[in-house]
Amino acid sequence: MLLGGPFLKPSTVVPSSPATRLPLELVETIIDYLIYDIRSLRACTLTCYSWYIAAVHHLHYTLIISDSWGQKFQWPNPLRHMHTLGLLPFVKTLWVCGIYGRAFSPKYFNRHTLRRFSALNNVHRLMIDYLDTHSFMPRIQQYFGHFMPTVEELCLKNPIGSRRQIIYFIGLFEHLESLNLNYDRFCSQWEPPDDLTLFPPFLPPLRGWLELTSFKRVGLLKDMVDLFEGLRFRCMSLFDVDAMPLLLDACAETLEVLQLYPNDPRGEQPPQEGVRILANGSAVSSSLQDFNLSRNKSLRTLQTVASSFHGVWGYAASSFLNHTLSTIRSPVFSHVAIIHEWSDFHGAVSWQHPEWPPLCEISQAERAAEVSRYRGQLGIFRWVRSAQDFQLELCAFVWDPLRDHAMGILKEVVAEEKAVGGFDEFLPQPLVTYHPKRCRM
Repeated sequence: MLLGGPFLKPSTVVPSSPATRLPLELVETIIDYLIYDIRSLRACTLTCYSWYIAAVHHLHYTLIISDSWGQKFQWPNPLRHMHTLGLLPFVKTLWVCGIYGRAFSPKYFNRHTLRRFSALNNVHRLMIDYLDTHSFMPRIQQYFGHFMPTVEELCLKNPIGSRRQIIYFIGLFEHLESLNLNYDRFCSQWEPPDDLTLFPPFLPPLRGWLELTSFKRVGLLKDMVDLFEGLRFRCMSLFDVDAMPLLLDACAETLEVLQLYPNDPRGEQPPQEGVRILANGSAVSSSLQDFNLSRNKSLRTLQTVASSFHGVWGYAASSFLNHTLSTIRSPVFSHVAIIHEWSDFHGAVSWQHPEWPPLCEISQAERAAEVSRYRGQLGIFRWVRSAQDFQLELCAFVWDPLRDHAMGILKEVVAEEKAVGGFDEFLPQPLVTYHPKRCRM
């Protein structure tokens, strides 16, 4: 007997855990239920080698590199550490996060960082803030060529460059399906002189989502239509966007889902006298009649965000919906969806960060207040009448840890509205559905 515990003979065999003998298919199914639970995933990697292999790619699904966050995310620390451990090929979502005034340019690279950056050869979703396309020309493929075969979704925040340079960058990705161009409300969208001899290397499919925010570069959209031989997006989310008719016409044959925000860009000011609110969120001297969906014959679903309905905007939102629904002529149109995003659910922690406490439970009073608030928002649809029948859908679009909370709130809203006859004009009765946020942080 040794001090501190019994003596373990060399011949003693420690029985393995039953978890290590599970079929790989069951292990992967278990891991799939835990993909948003970082603590549990880390525990799974310590079980055995097979559990490590099943869990490790979920742990490193998203990589954030920043020039403004803490030391852990500071460029190029994440690249150096993950390259040393051989983890960069596991990354599916890459976010190069920046701050205003610091353009992402070749000055961030040397031969070491470029070699590590090139090891990110399995990225499907590429997100870059303040990309300076002009500074990467003409050797842009040297820096981003390894993304060309894999990237399917591209998100650019405040991209810098001429029309052709930005379109050239978009055209690098031969399998690109979805595109997000996001500008800050007050960010300059000045366009430098263009090189008309610059053409994109590929004509990407562009059949997924198009998301535009505070977008004023009408010329860029026109050149995209010309150089990509039209646009074929099936889904669009548009907020504070110029040239709405151009986009709707370009996707007249393919558009199936349209997400709109029927309020001003920030919901801070009521419309001035004689000024109308268009579907692009801009307060301009125009008529709602300028917005028309009659040509979009494939349109199935109209989506609108619930947080748009508040205060003095209630009447503007109902007028917008009435007009929008009256212009739809699609024979397959069947759904109006009200989207409740994660930021709407104030009673729970919105981010399940590994260093933060677990999601908290809310009191009955807080839950009742949330239900009451959403019932007030849904009241707008009591004013909406349409010549077409449609299925009303309440959609919780939140991070996975908030799923139960969000669905519980929306189901209570529907139950209370049904009890007072609030949905009598909708047949069949409203659906309550859940869609997880796509990006795992």
